[in-house]
Amino acid sequence: MKILDSKGKLFGKINLVDCLVVLVILAVVIAAALKLTGSSVSDLTSGSNAVTIRYEVLCPKIDPTTSDYAVTEIGKQLMNSGEMIDAYITDCVIEPHIEPVEAADGTLHYVEDTTVHDLRFTIDANVQFVGNAYSVGTQELRVGKSHIVKTVGLEVNGTILSMEEVTTNE
Repeated sequence: MKILDSKGKLFGKINLVDCLVVLVILAVVIAAALKLTGSSVSDLTSGSNAVTIRYEVLCPKIDPTTSDYAVTEIGKQLMNSGEMIDAYITDCVIEPHIEPVEAADGTLHYVEDTTVHDLRFTIDANVQFVGNAYSVGTQELRVGKSHIVKTVGLEVNGTILSMEEVTTNE
């Protein structure tokens, strides 16, 4: 069987012009999708920039009931924009919340506020380095940046305190 027959059909079934039109339309659709998502062909074809990042998030002034619940979320998967993402809470520590209080003489004293706690989350996330930043879901990972820790059952706001790349043999 010939690839192109006397009527200009591929394998005797598909018109060559129709095939080219379909390929051009497909290329335009793919290019538009890449433009809208901000991705590039190299982002899609190479997984070489994927790494595991371990980062800590401090969430201050959390009520005790929420703090107790947050500890039960260790091992749970994070979500972002209603979808599960490749990030997991590996630890959650309840810490006392310390407030600075100015004394009458102007000196600062640090006093524990027993009505609230601070939560320190450790999170491991498989991320890609895109746009000059690591991102987990739609949130950029940078020390000092605010971060939402959100699972199916919990959502608290905090600040990223530290982050490091985790080697695979760890």
